[in-house]
Amino acid sequence: MRGVVLAALLLAAPDASEAQVACEFTQSAGTWVLNDDCITTASIEIPDGVTLDGNYHTIFAIDPPKGTFQGGIVVAREAEASVINLTITTILLADVCQTGAERLRGILFDGASGTILDNTVVNVNKGASSCAEGSGIELRNSRSEGPRASLLVERNLIDRYQKTGILVHGNVDAVVRSNVIGASATQETLIANAVQVGSGALAAIERNLIAGNSFWGSDAAATAVLLNDSAAGTRVAANDIIGNADVGIYVAADDAVVEDNDLVDGGPDGFYDVGIVNDGNGNTFVGNNVQGYKARYHRVEIVTGNLAQRNE
Repeated sequence: MRGVVLAALLLAAPDASEAQVACEFTQSAGTWVLNDDCITTASIEIPDGVTLDGNYHTIFAIDPPKGTFQGGIVVAREAEASVINLTITTILLADVCQTGAERLRGILFDGASGTILDNTVVNVNKGASSCAEGSGIELRNSRSEGPRASLLVERNLIDRYQKTGILVHGNVDAVVRSNVIGASATQETLIANAVQVGSGALAAIERNLIAGNSFWGSDAAATAVLLNDSAAGTRVAANDIIGNADVGIYVAADDAVVEDNDLVDGGPDGFYDVGIVNDGNGNTFVGNNVQGYKARYHRVEIVTGNLAQRNE
């Protein structure tokens, strides 16, 4: 049933046939309301303290004349902002790889705190590309000093991204809750992750429906959830992980908690096929249900009562 629900949600793709105008907003104190479906050839920057309300319309990102789209489609860089009720997608972006700040992202919060709620982010990709970019939602803060960015990402639909569905990285505290996160559109040509928590970030990944990713090669594994040097206390709990994943949950971090997740693998197996991998220290794994993988666990200690069993 969970797979049927995910498939039904992901069938609805935005229709660009009526989006012929540049994006315009009705602005009032603290709010931008999108007037209609629209197209943009450059990032839309949200001012400090403003909520961008998509008003259930769609922003279509396209390449500018004689150029390529660069950066995030909707971007917040100031102290605080929010994005609600918005659909974001791309149309036939050129397969030209970008790096740094020019990488493709659907919604990018770069140092900003706030809320990302009830949005749809689909087709943030460059076709059959191997470019290491194309995040659906990216939460980032490179400032090592000052307050941590604090974000809530809830009830969003992310699908057919390129590299990462939701990425949390740097000096960030994030709650990622009750989202539907599909698979990468280009998982056969690059190593994709549906949810990734990167260096220094503290996150609670809970009650999401997440599809896995599978890479053709043997030199690396794609995942549904990757903790890569995340902050101590990061928690992955009560998620439903479905589809085809090289690794369902990969913990390359210390002092994380992985509990009460349901992982059900399906589809053709690649070189790797493991439910949960532990590649860190001090991590806790309890109450997880793992089915359909060649190996349920790798280097994971399952705590039952007062006993611990190590699974290789």
